[in-house]
Amino acid sequence: MIRKAIESYFSDATIDSANKCAQRLIQCLPDQKKIKNNRVLLAYGGGKDSSYMVAWVKYIHNIVLEEKGETFRLRIVTNRHAGMNDKVMENIDNAYRALGLYDDESVECLIVDGLLVRYFERYLLMPESVRIQNRTDVLMSGHRFQADARSTFCNACNLSMMNSFGMASQWEGGVDVVITGDSSKEQTAYFAWVRHLSRLFNRQVIDEGRGFSSFLKTLDGVAKGYFENIYGPGNVTSEHRIAHALVRDPIFFNIYQDAAYESGEHWSLLTEFLKFDFDELMFSFSESDCGNPTLMAHIRGLRAETLLGRTYTEGVREYVNFAIGLMQQKEFPRHLVFEMSARYQNDSAIDRQRARAEKFALDAYDLSSEQLICMIYSPFTECGKNLERYLADQKILLSAPAIHALLGGNINGCSMLKTKLETLSGLNLEQLRQCYGNCLVVSLLEPKSKDPLSRVLRYDPHKAIIQVKNDNAPDRRITEIISGR
Repeated sequence: MIRKAIESYFSDATIDSANKCAQRLIQCLPDQKKIKNNRVLLAYGGGKDSSYMVAWVKYIHNIVLEEKGETFRLRIVTNRHAGMNDKVMENIDNAYRALGLYDDESVECLIVDGLLVRYFERYLLMPESVRIQNRTDVLMSGHRFQADARSTFCNACNLSMMNSFGMASQWEGGVDVVITGDSSKEQTAYFAWVRHLSRLFNRQVIDEGRGFSSFLKTLDGVAKGYFENIYGPGNVTSEHRIAHALVRDPIFFNIYQDAAYESGEHWSLLTEFLKFDFDELMFSFSESDCGNPTLMAHIRGLRAETLLGRTYTEGVREYVNFAIGLMQQKEFPRHLVFEMSARYQNDSAIDRQRARAEKFALDAYDLSSEQLICMIYSPFTECGKNLERYLADQKILLSAPAIHALLGGNINGCSMLKTKLETLSGLNLEQLRQCYGNCLVVSLLEPKSKDPLSRVLRYDPHKAIIQVKNDNAPDRRITEIISGR
């Protein structure tokens, strides 16, 4: 029996907490007469913490069944993006098999790929359109934020994740309850952040008392404002919006107070029972279901090597020190922190990670190192503000006036120049012209900027201020912001 199997990995205190959590959940279900009429939604990213959360909620699911003779319908949704490889799908599949979810008629396992909702299958291919959209979002954001790690990889991805919640909440009859593992403090901070963003983009301000659909509607306004800023008015696609027209308006149910999240406390459950494998690429600093932090470290190395005239190794070590600190803040087990440190322990190890990052950039996003370097310079944004330096530093024999004429005017220009710019950047001519008309997001150290994207970046909590050498100006150190995961 699944309940007994899970229970064998729990302490007495954990079992007691789970029983209390089950009673709280029962009390908040809207249909008290027929428990099986209630639908409960749980998001599952495929990482270590969310894998434990799935096992925890399934345990509660079984407690309710044994107590009431019936249980709520559990809907689990995974939002997939290009930064997740096949190993994440394997970990999810392993967890579902261990928990007996495929054979449980009261459980629905869903996967969202862009705007497509399907039942989860181990070898279900990601639509190429989703990969292309993720790639374009990375490039367009990167060229606006000058390859800031979080802004480049996480902004669009986070909004996509919230859209998957909306899509799963409106799919086939909707849901009554959305389970969250965030603490009350984290929830309050997140609501405050959303309210702040809605004001930045002159959108409807969230009303916390009006339920999940109101929350999603507010986020939809934020998403529209954000992507209009990136792509231009009229260029925001349905893939960039947040689904909020829900069949039912679910309530939040918080399990943070009951579940112990530190993976060291449930290591055997993760690795022995759920068969969770910490993949060399998907276990990437503070993430265990996404390879993007490996690219963030890589880009930091490339930035040092190009813009700052230093070495790739120095830049990577800056990121590693920052990201290891994040792991410690999130209370990762010591052996996982040690394993991550060992990957970057010396020059040879960093060279191996560089090769791995270059391959992942190509496999996941079809991005070459040349295109990543171009994004670091962001040479076409803000009327080509950084163009001449980019051409000189990278020894690119192209005419700056000709590029200005092509991107700033309505002329088609030289087809060879157009092709060359598209190859260098990974963006098409229309997208390059959009970058040309957009301003660069200024440093977080310039708080007077009224650009909403600068303020989004400023309030991101996963960042640090560091002092670095600039060998292009060896007489002084410069202050920079480093962000990541």
